[in-house]
Amino acid sequence: MKSFRSAKTLPSKYEANQVVRRFQSETAEIIEAPEPAGVRATVYVLGVFLVTLLVLSMVTRLDRVVTSTSGQVVTTQATEVVQALDPSLIKTIEVHDGQRVKAGDVLATLDPTFVTADVSALKTQVASLDAQIARCEAELAGKPYDPQLTADEVADRYAQLQKSYYAQRKGQVADQVRSYNEQIAQYSATIAKLQQNKSRYADRARLAKEVEDMRATLAAAQVGSRLNLLAATDQKTELLRNLEYDNNSLLESQHQLEAAVATRDAFTQQWLAQTSQELVTARNQRDAALQQLEKATKHKDLVRLTANEDSVVLRMAKLSVGSVLKEGDPLLYLAPLNSPIEAEVHVLSRDIGFIRPGDPVKVKLDAFNYVEHGMVDGTVRWISEGAFTTNEDTNSAVEPYYKVRVALTNVDLRNVPEGFRLIPGMTLTADVHIGTRSLMMYIVNGALRGMNEAMREP
Repeated sequence: MKSFRSAKTLPSKYEANQVVRRFQSETAEIIEAPEPAGVRATVYVLGVFLVTLLVLSMVTRLDRVVTSTSGQVVTTQATEVVQALDPSLIKTIEVHDGQRVKAGDVLATLDPTFVTADVSALKTQVASLDAQIARCEAELAGKPYDPQLTADEVADRYAQLQKSYYAQRKGQVADQVRSYNEQIAQYSATIAKLQQNKSRYADRARLAKEVEDMRATLAAAQVGSRLNLLAATDQKTELLRNLEYDNNSLLESQHQLEAAVATRDAFTQQWLAQTSQELVTARNQRDAALQQLEKATKHKDLVRLTANEDSVVLRMAKLSVGSVLKEGDPLLYLAPLNSPIEAEVHVLSRDIGFIRPGDPVKVKLDAFNYVEHGMVDGTVRWISEGAFTTNEDTNSAVEPYYKVRVALTNVDLRNVPEGFRLIPGMTLTADVHIGTRSLMMYIVNGALRGMNEAMREP
């Protein structure tokens, strides 16, 4: 019992510690105090939070987007450029920037002085050649040339000139042929006379031969004198000489006649050949003149610059009425109204690597706040094969960029005016969605980039 009572009076461990702490410092008391339950819970919560963040950063996906530097609404058809075909002066300008025009509307007119003069000169040349051709054809056909009067004063004037020329040429040819015919008639008459003389001389020569024979017979019989025989022989010889002379003259006259006929025929053929050559030359010249007239007429028609289809004037050259417009210089830029539209955006060369045709695009119009009015959906249609280094408007050097055409698939803007439509020339920017990546990869890439590029200054 005694031992039981002594054991019951022993102090507990807690009481012993309390007695010991009375003799220790406050710091030791704090150190030996038990940990609060809230502290342990905070550590566990932070650990779970960090693990959760790590998991979320690995599974959360972020969009990868390439943003264009600039862009505008364009038509699928090429912009129509109104240019001058020939150097000329601007006479009138009928439109202004942003104006809608219909097909056939006059945009501007050029000074027609030069082209009108060309057309008039070529028409005059064609009328002259037509009259010349008609006259040559009449000469070759051997028909009279008697052109009828028409309403064209120029053609009538040249027709009358060719008629007078036809009469002169016809008279000249007739006189020359008449001269040749007279020579031929003269040679023919000479030939006829010589042929008659030849016949008579032949008869006389035969008679003289008979007389000579008779004189010879009488002389041989000692009846006639030798003098009479010699006289008969001399007469016969003279007749034979005259006959031979007439034969030679006849041959000469026949040759002269043939030469005269050949000369007349040669003159006629030469005249016809010259007329044929003149006709061929005139026809060639007329064909060339007609082609030139067609070109000049086309140039004259182009003095009035008109719209080929319903369009809107995008911009105009910085020229005024009276300015000189050089050949090929653009005066107006037109965008067809009925042509489908799309967006053309500029993407820097450093961002072009991941863009592919078919990538989805969000288009933000500068004219409408996309937060309030929304964005236009589209897809990449094509990417230019080469980079551009100059600004198309100012021709100044810029950072290299590529052109990207975006087909607009859904134009559903909110809170826009009634009758709104996209107009070519509207400026915009575009976000091209090129894929996704994890949040962890985004953080790691940023950290690695910072580590690789930091503290490298020269």
